[in-house]
Amino acid sequence: MRNPFLKIHMLIEGRNLRLPLTILFYNAILAFVMLIFLFFNSESFQEGLYFDTASYLHQFLILSSIQIGTVFLLMPFYVSGLYVNDREKHMLEQFAMVPGVNRQFVEAKIILVLMMNGLLFISGVPVTALACIYTGLGWQKIIRLAMMVFLFAFWSGSVSIFFYSISSRLVWSFAGTLTAEFAFTVGTLFLIELCRNGGIAMTRGTGMPEELSAFCLFLLMLNPISSYFGYYGNITGDNGLISYYCSHFGIDASGRWFNLLFFKFAGLTCFLTGLLFLSLAVRYMNMKKTSAGHD
Repeated sequence: MRNPFLKIHMLIEGRNLRLPLTILFYNAILAFVMLIFLFFNSESFQEGLYFDTASYLHQFLILSSIQIGTVFLLMPFYVSGLYVNDREKHMLEQFAMVPGVNRQFVEAKIILVLMMNGLLFISGVPVTALACIYTGLGWQKIIRLAMMVFLFAFWSGSVSIFFYSISSRLVWSFAGTLTAEFAFTVGTLFLIELCRNGGIAMTRGTGMPEELSAFCLFLLMLNPISSYFGYYGNITGDNGLISYYCSHFGIDASGRWFNLLFFKFAGLTCFLTGLLFLSLAVRYMNMKKTSAGHD
């Protein structure tokens, strides 16, 4: 293994109780939610109540949304644990004279993030497969869910790694990570509303300028929630919510080409944003190392 940081962290994580306990609680939550669905469904059938089969799809969607939400919830805490070990053992300082060590340091962190989320997802596949069988969905939906989990893990992990790399205090790194995630998920929607209101004011209610509508669409692609709505539409076959929202700033989202391309570009934008944060983390660490060398 060429990356010494990855090798050291794999040895540390393999002997740590944190990952097994995380997997245990993760699967306990998934199994508990699935058992609740099975219980209420069986009660409905036994009592002869009307039960809409479309609700099965929403049950699978709730279960998979818990898996996706877990990524955002766990990522700042997991990355924080990685950096605590590094700063206690001064690992980065021990390799400071090796060229390219900062890039390897960041690479090890993001690989560990993806490996951890991969283990969590694989451990939850039996429950997810049961939900697919119960709802009549195919194995393609599990693959689609895995892609979404890894995409959001890469995005959220990159944001966390950037802030934990540029700040020496874990509290500020944690706060910066939460602020950035809030800015991308909620802040972009707020900017879209500001642009929409400004555009309507400029045109005196006659419509949105095309340039401003395109800018709002770009802001929407920066929001990781857009990729989630692509997954939601793939499961339920309903993209009415994103179409309704886009119509507010002058974009017709009801066409076939929009549904075919927008969500793919949103996923690509999410991936490129993660790459940007990782590149900025490496660049900052190189600049800090250079300035320390001059001093």
